[in-house]
Amino acid sequence: MLDDVALRTDSGVYTLATDWRSNFTVNNETSPELIFVVKHLNQPGIGLNFLYRALHYNQLNSPTPWNGFSTIAEVYNAFDPADRRREIFLVGPQINFDNGTPAKHRNGEPLVFTVDIGDETQADEDEGARIVKWPTDPNHVNEEHGNDFAYFRLAEIYLIKAEALLEMGRGAEALPLLNALRARVFTTPSPLAVVTRDVILNERLFELTAEAKRRQDLIRHGKYTAAWRFKPVAAAAHKILMPIPQSQMDANPKLTQNPGY
Repeated sequence: MLDDVALRTDSGVYTLATDWRSNFTVNNETSPELIFVVKHLNQPGIGLNFLYRALHYNQLNSPTPWNGFSTIAEVYNAFDPADRRREIFLVGPQINFDNGTPAKHRNGEPLVFTVDIGDETQADEDEGARIVKWPTDPNHVNEEHGNDFAYFRLAEIYLIKAEALLEMGRGAEALPLLNALRARVFTTPSPLAVVTRDVILNERLFELTAEAKRRQDLIRHGKYTAAWRFKPVAAAAHKILMPIPQSQMDANPKLTQNPGY
């Protein structure tokens, strides 16, 4: 596997984008870093609607966003303030993305996103840092934006190769790969000095947040079932597997449900 990864990092077909943010903008199809994408267009039924899942009701005009997903404070606070990759989070005073005017809470007060979520079962509409890794398309049609979803990027291949090298006892060879990624997002250099499994897991968080990688990363590193703030008791081991959908169980009597479900 390592040789295969090496071919992808050394082939010359792909290069790291100088501007990290360009991997996610509306014209990200021009990025030299994207290996595999899910194509989207700002047309009905085939656009990217991630902004609508996260933004407040008053941050886009029509249709109204969900005021849905945010990240937990532990994730936001893990990012170095000098790391450009932290720019994917919205915190503090907010604007309407369609016209640039200050956005309002539905109670009429200025909309100010907090980092902390006091009680996840009773959270206010301004609690939690929102993720806007794929920024707005100025020509969006309703909720349909033209940004392509970057499913595999060369940056992840660097991370995969670094992790493989570390597991083979060749951590010194992994270090330049991780520092190449960090070099483009810190104005003042902030290279890593050592590579450990925890360092790899953190670097994957910083580089790949909101790119559908974290669940498997935590499983691979043995941390998916660990306790955390909103789940203070460790989860049962069977939670690593998903249950087989009941419709599939009904359709095939020879299937056996995964343990614990």
